Amino acid sequence: MDPSTRNLRKWLRDLGDLGAQTVHFAGALGGRREESDRLLVVGTPEFEPWHFVAHMSEEAERQGRNDLRPTLMRWEIPVGAPAHLAVSVDEIAHATRDQTVLVLPSRTRSWEMLERVSDAKRRGARIMSVHRGDDDLADLSHEMLSVDLRRADHDYDITQHIVTDVAPGHALDAGTRRAWARLRRLR
Repeated sequence: MDPSTRNLRKWLRDLGDLGAQTVHFAGALGGRREESDRLLVVGTPEFEPWHFVAHMSEEAERQGRNDLRPTLMRWEIPVGAPAHLAVSVDEIAHATRDQTVLVLPSRTRSWEMLERVSDAKRRGARIMSVHRGDDDLADLSHEMLSVDLRRADHDYDITQHIVTDVAPGHALDAGTRRAWARLRRLR
């Protein structure tokens, strides 16, 4: 068994029901290839989800999923930043129905971020979020994964790893599928 499959199994087991919810969310993100051709990823002014974007980019490339190659939306763009790291969060307000906006906020609520996401939703973009109990963001989201605030920050990080592994089409081996099915039955 390769290391990524071993990690995925361990994470699903450790997260319990949250692991099953995470796989479902990842399937929703990766399962609508024909409806979304661009993935815009945004955090909050205090938190840019670099780690998620890097992993998703690698897996999307490995699986041939250009629709899931993420564009990191930046709150502040440093002078001289390369083009792929110089996309302003203001672009979210212009997202269209063939784009997905994935929101990965910190624990701190950002009204600025919510406003931009709301604009994107009004324009028809699909809104997805992985958050820590933000009801306003949940209301804006077409699909969401809420990680309870009582859970460790590590669990929030692990859910993001699972999403980057599963959404682009990383095949779950038979043992992992059985483990996931058992988790789903326990719900």
